[in-house]
Amino acid sequence: MNYLNFKTLRNLIGVWICLFLLSCSPTSEIQIEHLAGYWEIEFISQKGEKFVPKTSTPLYDHYQINYPEGILKKVAPRFDGSFVSSEDVTPFQIEKLDKNYYLRFQSRWDEWSRKISFLDSQKLILENNDRRFNYKRP
Repeated sequence: MNYLNFKTLRNLIGVWICLFLLSCSPTSEIQIEHLAGYWEIEFISQKGEKFVPKTSTPLYDHYQINYPEGILKKVAPRFDGSFVSSEDVTPFQIEKLDKNYYLRFQSRWDEWSRKISFLDSQKLILENNDRRFNYKRP
């Protein structure tokens, strides 16, 4: 092996080490303020299967937050850019256990919770039992 090949190999190994160290950085903590606003369901996954909604008019979930409480409304977009909202409002509590956030919903008919497994400004993943609800910003 000549000197030039050794130098190239050494540089390549250095780049690999840097990439490895960057990819092993700890996951960032969820910033709950990103939850506020409109979210469109992208797909739901369960037991290795992926279910994509097939609707002509998308429905959005609109979260309003006044930490540690909030409300959830279902809304539909109009052609003029505004939104039509149902009269139903589902209140929820935001609960932090260890490093995980949970949304505890309560309607007139039922109570349920969803774990926030990922949240940033453009993507939201909620988990309930073995279902994962994947959302994106509209």
